[in-house]
Amino acid sequence: MNILKANEIKRYSNWTALIYAEPGKGKTSMVKTLKGSTLLLSVDGMYHVLANLDDVDIITIDSKKAHDELTSFLKYVFKHKDQYDNIVIDNLSTFQKMWLNERARETTSGNPEIQHYSIIDRIMFDTILSLKKLGKNLLIFAHEKQVEIVRQSGGTYTQFQPDLRNLDAIMGIVPIVGRLVIRENPETKEETRIIILQPTQSTRAKDQLIGDIKFIDQMELLKKLQNNL
Repeated sequence: MNILKANEIKRYSNWTALIYAEPGKGKTSMVKTLKGSTLLLSVDGMYHVLANLDDVDIITIDSKKAHDELTSFLKYVFKHKDQYDNIVIDNLSTFQKMWLNERARETTSGNPEIQHYSIIDRIMFDTILSLKKLGKNLLIFAHEKQVEIVRQSGGTYTQFQPDLRNLDAIMGIVPIVGRLVIRENPETKEETRIIILQPTQSTRAKDQLIGDIKFIDQMELLKKLQNNL
């Protein structure tokens, strides 16, 4: 058990954020705005946009050995934690698919078994909790999916959500969950990338840190978190 004094807590210190979007929308580019040294786990190998950046170490994994590779990554992080200010997972959606594919190759049916889904749920939840305890900034990327929601009063609507299993539990331990989208100015046709931070009927999101804005420019979110210690 650990007792904290509320008047000594720094609101933006050692934050955790989950940003989700369609593949190719520019999530990885946000790493360019991080201050200090960064360790990035590149699950999908899409790290080339970070070429020539200083103070960024990238760990890649073998997609056929997802479980062992995650274990090795966590061991490395805990051993070298003092070398880094930021930890990035890019991206968690791909990892859960790799892990389930790995389990499927071990079954006679060629599909994951029921118990595998509860195991990967626990692995992802425990991984986030473990990394949060390091006292670093933790940035997690995920893909998005569309989910059909049934209203209690009847009828349905479509909502964009992170493409992650055990989502309610994960969102319960992550203070910022934002959806990265591209918006076009109808007059100028100019495109801008923004991150939606407030939940709506069509978008799953949350913000328990900043709290006063509905959306923010893609490249300004991490700057704001790091400048408001």
